[in-house]
Formats: sequence, C-alpha cells, structure tokens
Amino acid sequence: MVRLAWPAGKRFALSIIDDTDCATLANVRPFYDALHHYGLRTTKTVWSLPCVAGDRFTGETLADEAYRTWIEELAGAGFEIGWHGARSGGTPRALNSHALDVFRDVLGNWPATYANHAQNNESIYWGRERFDAALIRAVYRAFRRGPTRFGGSTPASPYFWADLCRERIRYVRGFTFRDIVTTAVDPYMPYADPRRPYVRAWFSGTDAASAADFTALLTPAALERLEAAGGACIVYTHVASGFVRDGKLEPGVERALQRLAERNGWFVPVGEILARLENERGLHVIGPREHLALERRWLLDRVRGKALRVAKARNGTAAAAPDSPAA
Repeated sequence: MVRLAWPAGKRFALSIIDDTDCATLANVRPFYDALHHYGLRTTKTVWSLPCVAGDRFTGETLADEAYRTWIEELAGAGFEIGWHGARSGGTPRALNSHALDVFRDVLGNWPATYANHAQNNESIYWGRERFDAALIRAVYRAFRRGPTRFGGSTPASPYFWADLCRERIRYVRGFTFRDIVTTAVDPYMPYADPRRPYVRAWFSGTDAASAADFTALLTPAALERLEAAGGACIVYTHVASGFVRDGKLEPGVERALQRLAERNGWFVPVGEILARLENERGLHVIGPREHLALERRWLLDRVRGKALRVAKARNGTAAAAPDSPAA
C-alpha cells in the first residue's frame, strides 16, 4: 500500500463517526468532553426530527432544545456534524426534504457526511442494492436480520430522496470492515460509483459498534500498525452503546483516547480526511472489478467476525456481540 502524506508531518490520520442511535446528552456528552480535552476532533451524526413513537433506536434530536444547543456548541468547537437521516423511523420524501432544511437552519450548511440508518425505508443503495455480485446478494438476503429492500434510491418509491442526497451531501458511508487501516481495505475512497449515481462519493469505515469493540480496536499494537502503514482509520461506532456509564466515561475508553492523543496522528473530522484524500488523489471512479473486490472483502470480513464471536461465546471468554445494525 502506498503511504499517504498527511499535514504537518503527521504519521497517520484517524477520525470517528458516531452513529446517533439511542444518543442522549447524558449518554454521549462525557465522551465528547474527553475528545475535546485530548484535542481530538471527530464527526457526530444527528437526526433532525423527533423519532417515531416507540422506535427502539429513539434518542434525542435537533428537535430537543438542550441537545440542539449542545450540537451547535460542538460544531463551534471544531467537530463535524454529520447526518443520520431525518429520524429513526421511515420518512417519506417531503419530510426528508424538510429534515435537511432543519439541519441547514440549525448548523448553517448541508451535511458533508451521511450514514444510512439501517432500518429506515429511505436508506439509499442499501441492503441488497450495495452488491453487484448475485451470489453475495443471495448470501446477504439469507442471513440479514431485518429488511433487505429500501426505497431511498428508487424513483417510484414514496421514500425516494436520493436526488437531494446527490445535490446536498458530499460523502456517504458504504461498507465497514474490522481492519484498523481503513484505507488499506478500501484503497479507493472516496470514490464515485457509476452504478449508484445518486451518491456523489462513498467512503468505508472501520467497524467498532460498541465501547468494547472500540477499546479492542485501539490497542497499542493496532495503532502501531496504522502508524507504520501511514494510512487513515475512520472508526464507525455508536457512542450510546456503553461508552458512558452513570454519567462517566468508561475507563477503558478514556485510556484508549489518551493513548491515541499521545501519537503523532492527524485527528480531524471525517469530512476533512476525505476532502484531503480527494484533493490529493482526485475522486476515484470505481470500476466493476474494484467494487467486486470490496464486496468480497466485506463478506469475508463478516464471516470471520461471526466465527470469532461464536468461538468466544463457546469458550466463555466474551459474550457474542450483536451485529451492528449499520454494518
């Protein structure tokens, strides 16, 4: 892999994109206080509108005054505010358009980064639409828990809004992998995909769905490997999944952030890393063979991860972690 050049002699780049599922001020703010303390700037996604009543991923949104004020403060402190869609719960086109307007009204700009909410009908090129290979589509349908068809990029669907995505959002999260060097498993990002034209550019993430996954990812050995590779890691996580307990940051998460801050890394929001890659290398147009390589890598990663969780559960060394709803 070609070593990438980062500003000011930094040896690698790392950011975090936080999926807002179940997020509240109480269960995420201490994590961001720690990020601010250690000089780490990352990306926090939000919902614009109140979640559908009874939805299992319900959290606070830009409709909640105290939460909205805090989000504005985060943006002012150099954090990037990304979008996770209108809300948790299916959202038809008109309401989605309104939700984007709410985001712009609060933050002064359209979101640079977006991640589909895996259960929402309006997700774009999600489910089976992510895959070109018929065999991988079939395997996905067989093992997916939840919907496999989505309407966000289907013009005939009442949930279609992908044209707005193309106009207003710069980068959309695609595949996730377990490897800490995200740019090694996806050397093309950010990339345009002619077969999925409603997304301007795609990027991948390194999956760390929970606090336990996050601390397991950011070990000294893994960070050494990231630094030696000179690559970028974009951690995709859910800060509401155990990062904060009883109002305090989990000690393991705190130690991981401290270790990270001690290294010579470029710690900026996701959109800034992607913009630098695009400016340095141009926006890659991914071909069918390259996309197939990503699909195969993703499938193999999922199989290995599942086998590892099963083995740990059988050995009693750790509980089997649930599949990330956004994976």
